[in-house]
Amino acid sequence: LSIVVPYRNREEHLAQFIPFMEEILLNAKEYTAEIVIVEQTDDKPFNRAKLLNIGYAESKDSDYFCFHDVDMLPLNPDYSPVEAPTHLAAEVEQFNWGLAYEGYFGGVTMFDKESFEKINGYANEYWGWGAEDDDVLSRCLIMGIGVFRKPGRYRSLAHGRAIDNELYNKNLQKLHNFKVKPSPESIMRDGLSTLKY
Repeated sequence: LSIVVPYRNREEHLAQFIPFMEEILLNAKEYTAEIVIVEQTDDKPFNRAKLLNIGYAESKDSDYFCFHDVDMLPLNPDYSPVEAPTHLAAEVEQFNWGLAYEGYFGGVTMFDKESFEKINGYANEYWGWGAEDDDVLSRCLIMGIGVFRKPGRYRSLAHGRAIDNELYNKNLQKLHNFKVKPSPESIMRDGLSTLKY
């Protein structure tokens, strides 16, 4: 298992996340794991999706992957192997121990290698906050890949959230355009196949 963590300027969270996860992973009996921190060091808007693709590309030898936000600490984790895309952050403290919204597929999501390759990973062109996890869910559905949710309870680490509304609206428009004319061809135009870093 590779746990891929997109990261920038959250030293406090990382200092809590690493030892918390190491304790869980060291006690795992059904799998071995590594934590891959993918840090964005430029001054461009944060690009979570691209960082997740980079983490995948840098740890391709793993059998399966968990794309994991640094501000979510698992309280009852199940990181055992999956054979299809599986959402774990079903009960999140910051969302009153529920989902952010119906169809939420972000925060902590696991993928088997075959499914992630088939959907061409995440789209690289979501800058700033929002919509990349909705896009990846749509990719799964378009490519005929079933998605699942395991029960999972996550404590939220507090942080300020400055959302650039202009970028957020661009992300929503990109997602809308993608959903209007969904096709396998459109999926191949942005993702692992076009990843540069």
